Amino acid sequence: MKELIKHKIKEYDPQLNEFEISYSNHDLILDDLVSLYKGRNKMAKSESIKELTSNILNNFLLIKNESIEYVKFVVVRYDITSRLFVFAADYSKVFFDFTFPTENNLESN
Repeated sequence: MKELIKHKIKEYDPQLNEFEISYSNHDLILDDLVSLYKGRNKMAKSESIKELTSNILNNFLLIKNESIEYVKFVVVRYDITSRLFVFAADYSKVFFDFTFPTENNLESN
């Protein structure tokens, strides 16, 4: 499974060469993620986090429009960067990804 995931990530982003992945192989209910990110967006204190949660929410809603019910998360780490990739439940497709914010790129309240 790990090789399939790495292959899909390299197809999605050919610039990625050396990276580590973490995944749980646990299906996540898309409706739950939509609700979660609506709440996170409302609670966001900085504009950068509000923008990030809004983009993630919009991507989840686009996936939901494709009649997808479940997704899986894969965390990719390279250098000092962590990215979260949202996959189809069978790892056949990467829907989108985003880079985790760090203290260096967060705005103050």
